[in-house]
Amino acid sequence: MIGVCSFLFVAVAYAIGPHSERALTAVTGERRDVSLDLSPGAQRTEVYDSMGEKMGILRYDVDRELVTLATIPVEAIETFLAVEDDKFWLHNGVDLRATVRAMISNVAAGGINQGGSTITQQIVKLRVVGNERSFNRKIREAVLASRLEEEFSKEEILEFYLNEVYFGNGAYGLQAAAETYFGKSADSLDVGDAAFLAGLIRSPSIFDGFKNIGMMSKRRSMSLQRAEDEAIINSEERAEYEKRALPDRNRSPQKTSDTLKRDYFLDEVTEALLKHPALGETYQERFAKVYGGGLRVWTTFDTSIQRAMEEARSNIFSAGGLAEENWSLEQFEKLEVAMAAVEPSTGAVRAFVGGAEFSESQFNLATQGERQPGSSFKPYVLASAIETAGLVPYDTISGLGPCEFPNPPNVDYIVNNFNRSEGLVGSLEQMVLKSSNCGFVRLGLRTGLADVAETADQILGRSSEDRFKPFISISLGAQEVTPLEQAIGYSVFANDGIRMEPYYISRIEDPNGELIYYHVPTGKRVLSESTAAWVTSALKSNVEMGTGRRSQLENGQVSAGKTGTAQDFRDAWFVGYTPQLSAAVWIGNPNEMMSMGKSGTGGKVPATIWSSFMSKALEDQLLETFTLPPPRQRTSQLVFVPSEICEVDIALGLGRGAMKFELPCGMVRPDQLSGKFIPHEDAVCRVTELWSTDVYKNEYIPCALVSSRNPVIDPASLLDDET
Repeated sequence: MIGVCSFLFVAVAYAIGPHSERALTAVTGERRDVSLDLSPGAQRTEVYDSMGEKMGILRYDVDRELVTLATIPVEAIETFLAVEDDKFWLHNGVDLRATVRAMISNVAAGGINQGGSTITQQIVKLRVVGNERSFNRKIREAVLASRLEEEFSKEEILEFYLNEVYFGNGAYGLQAAAETYFGKSADSLDVGDAAFLAGLIRSPSIFDGFKNIGMMSKRRSMSLQRAEDEAIINSEERAEYEKRALPDRNRSPQKTSDTLKRDYFLDEVTEALLKHPALGETYQERFAKVYGGGLRVWTTFDTSIQRAMEEARSNIFSAGGLAEENWSLEQFEKLEVAMAAVEPSTGAVRAFVGGAEFSESQFNLATQGERQPGSSFKPYVLASAIETAGLVPYDTISGLGPCEFPNPPNVDYIVNNFNRSEGLVGSLEQMVLKSSNCGFVRLGLRTGLADVAETADQILGRSSEDRFKPFISISLGAQEVTPLEQAIGYSVFANDGIRMEPYYISRIEDPNGELIYYHVPTGKRVLSESTAAWVTSALKSNVEMGTGRRSQLENGQVSAGKTGTAQDFRDAWFVGYTPQLSAAVWIGNPNEMMSMGKSGTGGKVPATIWSSFMSKALEDQLLETFTLPPPRQRTSQLVFVPSEICEVDIALGLGRGAMKFELPCGMVRPDQLSGKFIPHEDAVCRVTELWSTDVYKNEYIPCALVSSRNPVIDPASLLDDET
């Protein structure tokens, strides 16, 4: 024994002699200057829906979730210690016997060949001294390990280690490892699981837990032998664990759960987090917290609403749905559906369908797909007419077409009603029900195109960079919007004129449960309550008896909405709302301007999808009502564009039929029976008559007397240059 000890002493002295100066420097300097802490490494961020169910995980290259020592089964902990550091509870950071044994092996090998490190030393290596293979590093490691044991309890050190250590395949810490290899939580690990994971710790980057089956089988057997040696299990239990199949694929919920797969909503939440001021001033700071800060993020996502959306879309595009709409399979395969739903009272974005499967295309049609809204833009024109021009839905306007308007410096703007309908003269509400193009172009001009653009900007939340342009075509939805914008815009009508700021994130906590951010809904009044109520009244009538009849809800819940069809049937919309929810549906081809034919109108497929979706989403909710508009305070007035000419038909009597006359719109009034204009009692018409001198002359006579005269020329206009 004396001889052996003498040999060991000489061997150790021989090994450390050349490094003694640096070693002594490390002893004095490291213990004094190096900062030691057990703050956790990068952790994954977990995202939850509005009901607190986990819906996604955000991480970069590190998958880690912290667990406490108390939640890990005792047998699993004992197995790890038996393999990694069987004297953990006894030593003060360094196991001298293991160190001497490793040193003898290293001397014999002529370099660093064997570790002998305790768990405490492994932590120091991970956090401070690194992987340099030298005696100097080992001495520093031992010195700092003893200091770590002085400053932290054994339980703190072990818990940190089990959360910090790398198990391969991106799994850092015991929780991620349990999920990755076994598809379970760390609190469900048994001795067999722990034996496999313990075998990974020494070389996780070299021996892949899924590929190196032979090596991992040997390592697990060695770990089980250590567990038996320490009386954690008996021989029969060991034999049973040996029979267990090794992990063969990644069983992490991130890989296997549809709920946790990256999708359109989670992608929008991620973007919102990366811009969130509560997470840092710079993008780099925010990125580090989002992908490695271990945040807990609660969102506005509603799983039941999302499911209702997807079911409604699937049902309409089934074989039966296609047959009913006379769409071919070829047409169907080229079409996509985008949907968005917003809670009017808070601004919470509840769900959306962004198009095809997220794995196929990351372009979100609900938030990025800008398309022409067609007639679904008309409610913003109506809102502006009421809010800024003092009009009301029972005022009268001409919807007669085709209609033509000067548009300098461009050519005149010519408009046709849908299906080239002649149209009628009626109330603004009737223009909504008929979706009259000529009526709304006139209404936009009468209101003022700049006011229409400003009102739409306020309702949809457009900034100075993307404001609507006051072009004459604005009233017909020629400028593009997204489905989410539309859902937000109509939510203003549902919320009595208050635009709530849309949001995805309701709460953010750090890994310790400390609150970082809590969303308080904020809103801004952009329309008066009466204006919002008037618009809602018109859009409610549109659902009941206008172009939106297909959108009515099965449970009797009152709703309001508007159809939209872009030029050549390229885009079809239905946007509507109840007091509880506002939603937009768009159908079209996102990659080309493809006509869907006459089946591609907003009143058909989009309205049907909207009805199916909203009926399902609201089936368990109490019926609610809209705010009623104020009572009439004046009689209806005729609304027309200044200097506009209105056409009237005057009967000539005696079977001679009728003759068309063009009068200033101030000289006509609507005829309820015909839906056209008739002249006022005091209106004058210009007629051309043949005098006895064989000369044709123009005369201006009361229009009521036209039938008693003998006009011979169909006058082109009442007003000429001289007038």
